Amino acid sequence: MSEGTKPETSQLSNKELKELKKKEKAAKRAAKKESIGIKPDSSQRRGGDKPKTASNIKKQINQSKTQSESLKIPPLFGHLETREQRISSTPPQLANIVHPSILTLCLKYSTFKIVGSTHRCQAMLEAFKDVIESYKTPEGTSLSRHLTGHLSHQIEYLKSARPLSTSMGNTIRWLKQEISLISIDETDEQAKLILAEKIDVYIKEKIEYANIAITDSTIQHIVDGSTVLTFGHSQVLLHIFKHVATELNRKFKLVIVDSRPLFEGKKLATELSGYPNISCQYVFINSLSSILQEPVDVVLLGAHAMLSNGRLYSRVGTALIAMSAHKRDIPVLVCCQSIKFSDKVQLDSVTMNELSEGQDLLTMGSKPTKRNGFALDQFLKEKRTEKEEESKGKKNSNNNNNSSNSVPLTKPEDPLANYREIDNVTILNIMYDLTPPEYIQKVITEVGSLPPSSVPVILREYKGNSSNS
Repeated sequence: MSEGTKPETSQLSNKELKELKKKEKAAKRAAKKESIGIKPDSSQRRGGDKPKTASNIKKQINQSKTQSESLKIPPLFGHLETREQRISSTPPQLANIVHPSILTLCLKYSTFKIVGSTHRCQAMLEAFKDVIESYKTPEGTSLSRHLTGHLSHQIEYLKSARPLSTSMGNTIRWLKQEISLISIDETDEQAKLILAEKIDVYIKEKIEYANIAITDSTIQHIVDGSTVLTFGHSQVLLHIFKHVATELNRKFKLVIVDSRPLFEGKKLATELSGYPNISCQYVFINSLSSILQEPVDVVLLGAHAMLSNGRLYSRVGTALIAMSAHKRDIPVLVCCQSIKFSDKVQLDSVTMNELSEGQDLLTMGSKPTKRNGFALDQFLKEKRTEKEEESKGKKNSNNNNNSSNSVPLTKPEDPLANYREIDNVTILNIMYDLTPPEYIQKVITEVGSLPPSSVPVILREYKGNSSNS
């Protein structure tokens, strides 16, 4: 090469020099791959766009559908995951290693056959017992090392149905710690028996015995002729009301406040309506102000979680009831097991919450929403769109005069049925809200009654006992 053809590197800028070096490196790599026998086209395909196969195109369509559906959420809650986003983010390979009990439990979670943090936690432990019983340790490793990873895959699949509750998270951490403490010298059968026994003891101590202890501390607030107000459904409150009516033979009036779309209070009213000592009154939350005009002695509430700053994280509507009762000087008591205590700090119900289907709020009936599984929902949506396209084609071919008329978006008996197609309509269905500690008189746990400000003390004792055990 002559001197006139050489690039004048001294006159090039730094940016141009970098681009020149990149091109030289790329040319060297291409020449090296050609000498090995790899074609340049295949190497470019690996680094560039993926081939447009049918599976990739279908995956892109599903992702675009999920993104378009997430746009129907108000921007303030846009950071919360929808059910479609949880499903799409779950690796499909997990379905091959998930236990059948976990698959069944996941379906019950997603269709709200199992509701309530305590009930969900207990059902999860029973499913984990099945997983541990059918587990086989691979060669070259031990149960205490491999089983935690195997359980993590089951937990990831459970998250695709609904986010884990606080009690479930605390229980999972406890179980993984117990697995890590199992000796390597133990055989698989011995280790499985030990873990199954520990799970049974955990259910008895943290759930069943805890309910009994909370009941003993709460019964003093329900006397003959008193009026008690509660919201939704709680397993520990159900135990308290049954104990007062049957064991103590006290007569009292129970006002059950309920809300759409789950109608959890109906379950509580159904289970307690057969007790002669309990006079049940079932109302919707929109009539709360009228109900509180009548004399109410105490408000008993369940909990999804108690946060370390003393705030109550529970079913949406709880904060309204606590605030209304506090304004009328009615004591508000929260019954909560220690496994629901969380060291998280939350100031509002926006940063962390569970986003449910907006379609559930459009159900105008008085029965709880019956939800299909995710796969069935997707199948029904595809069939519905196919039928709509066929009906549009038939109408256009039969009557050209009416081709300019748009197909009605809704039916008269089901308004907003196709709300996703309306640009200026968004529907928000959050599951929980946050109650400030000043609206709560005290929290009743299995270790005693305490003010909301003492939640960190219980957390320290709980962690200390779990580490010592």
